[in-house]
Amino acid sequence: MNTVQGPARSLGMGVRRRADARALVWAGCAAFLTDLAVRSGVAGVAGTLLVVAVVAGVLASGRGMGVQAAGVVASALPFGLCLSVRMSPWLLPLDIAAIGGLLLLGTSLAAGGSLLGLPLPSLAVRALHALGHGLAAPAYLAAPLERRRPAALLRGLGIALPLLVVLGLLLASADAVFAGFFRWWPPATVISHVVLLGIGAWGMGGLLRLRSAEPAPAPPEVSYRLGHVEATVILGSLLSLFTAFAAAQLVALSAGGRHVIETAGLTYAEYARTGFFQLLAVAAITLVTLVGLRAATDLGDPRHRRRFTVMAEAAVALTLVIVAVALRRLGLYEQAYGLTMLRLSSTVFAVWVGAVLLAAGASLAGIAAGRAWLPAAALVAGLVLLLGLNVANPEAIVVRHNVDRAVHTQKVDPSYLAELSDDAVPDLVRALPRLPDPARAQVLAAVCDGIEPPFAGWAAANTSRWRAADARQQVCRPSGVRR
Repeated sequence: MNTVQGPARSLGMGVRRRADARALVWAGCAAFLTDLAVRSGVAGVAGTLLVVAVVAGVLASGRGMGVQAAGVVASALPFGLCLSVRMSPWLLPLDIAAIGGLLLLGTSLAAGGSLLGLPLPSLAVRALHALGHGLAAPAYLAAPLERRRPAALLRGLGIALPLLVVLGLLLASADAVFAGFFRWWPPATVISHVVLLGIGAWGMGGLLRLRSAEPAPAPPEVSYRLGHVEATVILGSLLSLFTAFAAAQLVALSAGGRHVIETAGLTYAEYARTGFFQLLAVAAITLVTLVGLRAATDLGDPRHRRRFTVMAEAAVALTLVIVAVALRRLGLYEQAYGLTMLRLSSTVFAVWVGAVLLAAGASLAGIAAGRAWLPAAALVAGLVLLLGLNVANPEAIVVRHNVDRAVHTQKVDPSYLAELSDDAVPDLVRALPRLPDPARAQVLAAVCDGIEPPFAGWAAANTSRWRAADARQQVCRPSGVRR
């Protein structure tokens, strides 16, 4: 049964089945767990339970879903588990983004389509399609209450609640005795609960509506396409520029290159350590350019297609050289100043760009030409790297690398190590005997500070927090002083 007809349905805004009581139950569960998870800091058992409940609700809501779409939705579970295992601020936002993206992509695929047939224009249309259904989630969840007495009650409460909140706040600010009535339930606390419950229910309703939606419309056809001359000029320009850059790297290794560098006021080490982020930006922009150029160019003539393929593959190869140069320069940063989470994350990003470039080269060569598999390959590569980081514990890697470096060079930045999260604490405690005396005292003081976690209770339970507390007990007294 469709709840939207006419032009809206032609835009994919119709639904194949109305919401039922089960949809309301799952929305209620998501609302409660969203409120609990946010109030316990997200990084805990409540955050994991929220992801499990949302995945279960999407899969068990009684609406048909293909194996591929169900697999994409279920793949959010490992990242949900990471919410109760890791505490690093470098990982948690990426984990949350991965969870949201996988849930949206999986529910969108439930309406039709294949993960291996999603070119970038189709992904853009699906994103707009999902946004439209998300905005319409309240009306979707209200459908089971139509023509029933509770609907009138809920409408009345919906109108009265904002009015009561505004008037109640004004009266509480005007009279201290009246304000005392709200000592146990401050208005700000009530409002925050209501907002979080609403966000949770709205989000779950949007996913359930998208799961039942009509298929997203096809992206509009582009009538204008570039010719082979324009494509040749663009690719030839890139090849000339990148060839000159590669030649510059060879010159920089020679005695003449070192003279030019010193004339510019740089030591060779300073020259080698500069430009990492610029090089990475060049590689990313080139990747997007090559993929877009391939999609926008008319390559019906076999000769033009062969020429384009050869030049594009050469551009990919030279861009991989740029990525290698960027990684080399980042390695010199690490040798000179130690490893940080930013440098480690940048290295992983560079590896991801290189992997996507290799996949782009395969796509441009015509491998599986009938499928738009490159976006899916890029997504899978990114998710695998992110999951690998969660398993490896990157903050522990940073600690071990910098401690090993300190042992050999006596150089370490204790203030940076002290800024790391609970993920790093067990390794910091184990490393204390190996650190130089001044750095050891600084790191120990930081480890023993802030023993009380900002969130407590079972909902905030986190493996990393437990392990950090156990490690602190080995070296800290209750007062925060080393034993």
